[in-house]
Amino acid sequence: MTSMSQPRTYGGWRAARSAGLGPLDARQSAVVLAAILIPIFIGFVAGVRLTLYLLPVTALVVVGAIARRDGVLVVDSTRAWARWRWAEWRTHTTYTGAVFTPVNRPWHLPGVLAPTRLLDVADPGRGRIGIVWNQRTGAMSATLMLSPAGALLADTDDVNRRVAGWGTLLAGLADDATIRHAALTVELVPEPGTQLADHVAARLDRTSPALARSVMDELVDTSPRTSAQVRTRLTVTCDPSIGAATPRQVPDAVAELLRTLGGLAVSAAGAEVVARASASDMIRIVRTAYDPDSEAVTEGWDLLRWHEASPVYAREGYDTYRHDGAHSLSWVLAEAPRQQVTHDVLLRLLSPGRFRRRITLLYRTLPRDVAAHLLEREVNAAATREELSRRAQRNSTARDRADATRAARAAAEEAAGAGLVQVSLYVTVTCGDRAQLAEACREVEQAAGHSRLRLRRAYGGQAAGFAVGLGCGVYPSDG
Repeated sequence: MTSMSQPRTYGGWRAARSAGLGPLDARQSAVVLAAILIPIFIGFVAGVRLTLYLLPVTALVVVGAIARRDGVLVVDSTRAWARWRWAEWRTHTTYTGAVFTPVNRPWHLPGVLAPTRLLDVADPGRGRIGIVWNQRTGAMSATLMLSPAGALLADTDDVNRRVAGWGTLLAGLADDATIRHAALTVELVPEPGTQLADHVAARLDRTSPALARSVMDELVDTSPRTSAQVRTRLTVTCDPSIGAATPRQVPDAVAELLRTLGGLAVSAAGAEVVARASASDMIRIVRTAYDPDSEAVTEGWDLLRWHEASPVYAREGYDTYRHDGAHSLSWVLAEAPRQQVTHDVLLRLLSPGRFRRRITLLYRTLPRDVAAHLLEREVNAAATREELSRRAQRNSTARDRADATRAARAAAEEAAGAGLVQVSLYVTVTCGDRAQLAEACREVEQAAGHSRLRLRRAYGGQAAGFAVGLGCGVYPSDG
């Protein structure tokens, strides 16, 4: 019997905000005050005429500290553009593989993946597993290939239990000090309609009864001509040096990561672990992302090495990323849903479309003591903004009041034992022709709008945004 209980709603996401003047945060307030007070001080020392000369600079600094574009401060977007232009001038935005550069070099993959190394490790009783080791930071990442249970035909109580199980899994990550962050990736790969026909034809026994062959042929003929593979994977990144009295050697660090993977209660969250990604699986994930045409290759992946997963050619533009004849565009979450939502809010974004798409949710769980301190600071900042508005005899905005309420609720939930998770979302779409990018963008942005998300393009960071969902432990704020 299907349960008739009402579906639960979820919400309460909020961006961290520090105390400041009015709607400004602490950094903006400091810049504005400095831009105003410094010319006044110079006027007292050097005369009013010099102050008048500084007024255009003051106005420019104030506008840059206040104005936003796509939810990002103009000063931050300008800095990102300047850094990208500097990298382009130094040719750091272009990568050519070993085909064109036979000289031996320490790094083999482009961009943020350059310091990574793939370890092929034997996991006793579970086969082999591929671990991506970032030699610059020391972090190690392992990927679980998941088979999530569908929710469209499940009853409401079962879905609620799965969501609660996922929340428990995330909260439990905070209890393991070695875990840096986790990434849940859903990859949607369109397929030609001939795959089912080829699959059935290769397995059809010609000596079988005619009726059975007729039924199979009819099923193939009436099946949809287009389909898509939906691949789900969970990547856990650990820093084995945390909590260790002495630096751990690589074998000890690998053992610590395997111990962490064994303690993850993924099945309670409505998903089953199909396998732990092997070294050849990781090579295939990275290689097919850079070269979508290699999806047709079904054998020989275990013969490749890590550097052979890199693209032959890649070039990062300010708003696009070109790699091995394909073109990609990445977005980052600008604003989460303001209202309460149901469990299926991301359904449209996670539904297959015409183009290859990769959606990655990044989670960073904070230790209990850090979470308590951070939430207390957020509550105090909200109270400070309210007090400043009262002293200025200005009514606080509805957004400020709602934000203060969410901050107080989060602090109360943390005090009752809940975990605090920093979450972000990255979306990457890939197509074979640059002329198709406009249509692919409309498809993604329309799906994100139905999912009540506001995305912004990762200007100046397309290569990093592309690498986030590859299961290599990339977390952009790590630098």
